[in-house]
Amino acid sequence: MTHSEGDAILSRRGKGITVQASPFNAVKLDLALIVIVGIVVLVVHDRLLENQLGQLAMVVGYGVVAMLWIVIRTRRVLRSLDHALDSSQAESDAGRSSETN
Repeated sequence: MTHSEGDAILSRRGKGITVQASPFNAVKLDLALIVIVGIVVLVVHDRLLENQLGQLAMVVGYGVVAMLWIVIRTRRVLRSLDHALDSSQAESDAGRSSETN
């Protein structure tokens, strides 16, 4: 392997961090934001409320709301994928039936 081949292997083609296009990228971004905000909540919850039960309720409430949000967003993406798959299958079935006529 020559020096230039090694450089070509090590160099990146694009700038920045990229991920492959996925319908779940929006859910991943939501999850990242929820984790960051959750860390902030864990750090400041004792300064916001003095009562330990209130602190627990705040952290548990945030966790439950975050979980529900991720579940709803994921189900919405799965539903749209299922709908797109059904419509593409219906189009391909219609194309096959017109070819046979």
